Amino acid sequence: MPAAQVSGTIFRAVTQPRVDFHRGRSARTAVTLVVLLAACSGAFAADPVEPDLVDVRSVDPTIVVELRYAGTRNIAGRALYPENTPALVRPSVARKLAYAQGLLRERGYGIKIWDAYRPHSAHEQLWRLSPNNKYVADPKTGGSLHTWGVAVDATLVDAKGNDVAMPTDFDEFKPAATLYYAGPDQLVKRHLRMLQAALARAGFYGLRTEWWHFVVKDWKKYGKADRIELINGNRAARIVESAPPASAPRDANGRASGASSRNAR
Repeated sequence: MPAAQVSGTIFRAVTQPRVDFHRGRSARTAVTLVVLLAACSGAFAADPVEPDLVDVRSVDPTIVVELRYAGTRNIAGRALYPENTPALVRPSVARKLAYAQGLLRERGYGIKIWDAYRPHSAHEQLWRLSPNNKYVADPKTGGSLHTWGVAVDATLVDAKGNDVAMPTDFDEFKPAATLYYAGPDQLVKRHLRMLQAALARAGFYGLRTEWWHFVVKDWKKYGKADRIELINGNRAARIVESAPPASAPRDANGRASGASSRNAR
């Protein structure tokens, strides 16, 4: 009996007799009936559902990741994330980062991620350490876009993944850390412009007080991910508790932060 398999489902041809009532006799005629035999539990195989958050390196393994809040080189001076925490972002954000990475690799450079999705509990710790809405968004007024999975802290590295000269280190809140570098070092200026140009082409904008902070331009269509559950061997996550897109972070004056005011991280 012939059979064919299409997209995991078996279709089998079956021969059935047909009765000719006008002639009063039976005529065996090959009638093809399509019988659906599902491979598993009698159901069609569904398309895989995209996770709410994905590990950046699962989309582009050439992107370097060094989450500073998983170590001690940050404003807290201690780890706020568990060891080996993945750099998680929304799937569309990961694809944009991969596009920017491709642009930079053509020029012999690449992206290093310093921070990505930030748990709400970790952000509350940052606010207690630095309750200055100029640098850290107040959790009571919506918190950071990092907790939405739509923002990253990033720097530039060379083709071998080594750090290159940039305006400041991570979490150095001083005038040199602003979006537009005004210092005398032309190499630093070139590196910063290269990073900013690649991420801008990929669909990100910067933050005026921190050159390393980038937010995806379509952030408003997402919501805050208050609590997540890691899946797929910690290479992705599903959101188990969230806030709707309408609850955008607010700044100290009650204005929505992000694309409109650019003054909360």
